[in-house]
Amino acid sequence: MIRIIANQNEKELVTKSDIQALEQLGSKSYWIDLSEPDAQELNQLKHFFPSFHRQPKESGQHAHRPQLKLFKDFYYVSLHVISPNTLKPHEMQLYVGKTSLITYHADNLKAVNDIWHECRSDDAFSVKDIPDEILRRLMSRMIDQYIMAANDLEDKIDDLDLNAKSEPIHTLNRRVFHLRSELLSFRRVITPMMDIINRMISSSSIETSQEHELFLRNLNENLTRLTHMIESNLEITSDIRDSYLSLTTYRTNRIMQVLTVITTIFMPLTFIVGIYGMNFTFMPELQWHYGYFICLVVMLFIALIMYYWFRKKGWFDK
Repeated sequence: MIRIIANQNEKELVTKSDIQALEQLGSKSYWIDLSEPDAQELNQLKHFFPSFHRQPKESGQHAHRPQLKLFKDFYYVSLHVISPNTLKPHEMQLYVGKTSLITYHADNLKAVNDIWHECRSDDAFSVKDIPDEILRRLMSRMIDQYIMAANDLEDKIDDLDLNAKSEPIHTLNRRVFHLRSELLSFRRVITPMMDIINRMISSSSIETSQEHELFLRNLNENLTRLTHMIESNLEITSDIRDSYLSLTTYRTNRIMQVLTVITTIFMPLTFIVGIYGMNFTFMPELQWHYGYFICLVVMLFIALIMYYWFRKKGWFDK
């Protein structure tokens, strides 16, 4: 699907759905959005914009790493737009010229759809500066999604901490490792974005207004805060994981301690029973009238003495 926003006579905002209509309009300031394209639409874009060189990965495939490439008349930016609920990255390509912007994504992205409808209905939309205006809105919406995703991850960590006592240890460990995996994937999206924005700010090949440079610096600050938030959450999940592992080890040691105490108490009793279980004819104690009761009392006395000794050593303390 091709969508086009252009200005007519630098005053009126018009929308088109065909590149040929844009050529007939003769507008030099425009935004072309190519979403889930078919072969015919791809050929139209390649004919209109020969520098279009590669396609983003389709849904379900591993997206390329975000990157920035500088050319003579434009610069190319590859970004990751994420789904806040799933943290799944979707690649979006941007070809940014002085008066033109081309966005291309193989998936239908809600963020881009929102910006499209917002630009058409917003009276404050700057018709004269379409590329910079839309680029700022797209990147702002992308950062908003990053912040939403980071907040959702923090809520999951808080929920994990609150329910720590009511869930089995193996379930908690599985949730902790899943959260850490999501945080690491999120960090792999944000870190390259910071490098790209820093290059956009410092590059002499990209002409930006003072307002646009200030906007990029604000984006960079937001990404820096997000990075610190992710690192902090990684430390929290690491502490939770270590606490759970320590608790599991402690419980295992307690169980082994109880089993050891029981086994140790029964060792002398088993020895006595083994002695009197031998089938020798001449054993003097076998003929005692009260031998059985004496043996039981001795065994009980040994068990009580050992129990008292273990308790005095603190083996039964909680």
